[in-house]
Amino acid sequence: MKKILLTLVMASITSFTFAAPPVSEKVLKLFKEIYPSVQDAKWYEFENYYQVYFDSDNVKCRIKYDFDGKIISTMRYYGEGMVCPFLKAKLAQKFPGKKIFGVTEMTSDNEMTYDFVLEDDKSWTQVRSDATGQMSVTQKFKKSE
Repeated sequence: MKKILLTLVMASITSFTFAAPPVSEKVLKLFKEIYPSVQDAKWYEFENYYQVYFDSDNVKCRIKYDFDGKIISTMRYYGEGMVCPFLKAKLAQKFPGKKIFGVTEMTSDNEMTYDFVLEDDKSWTQVRSDATGQMSVTQKFKKSE
């Protein structure tokens, strides 16, 4: 009897631990209409929104939805190959000799910004830009030798 009870307790703990958050059918339907081929979406529920993480065309993505299915914001993470030519040229002009290591693209209702991580042999530089190429350095780090 103790073994049966222990098995039931362990099964319920395991199913509770690995259960997907209760995402509304409306939000799931909207997501699947936009991203029908995504199979590995990971959903999380927060106090005021849902958040989903997934890969799409080798780009890591994160989308926040309100509980009614409206997109609050998106984030995409990618490398130099996905940067638009205009911003790539602006970066090369303003930061000669630095290579684009990675990009975080952030979009919401009222803005689209990019955080670029640039590198050279001696340092890392984080640059924030808007879509028009207005850029500012937000952080600098020296590489360890």
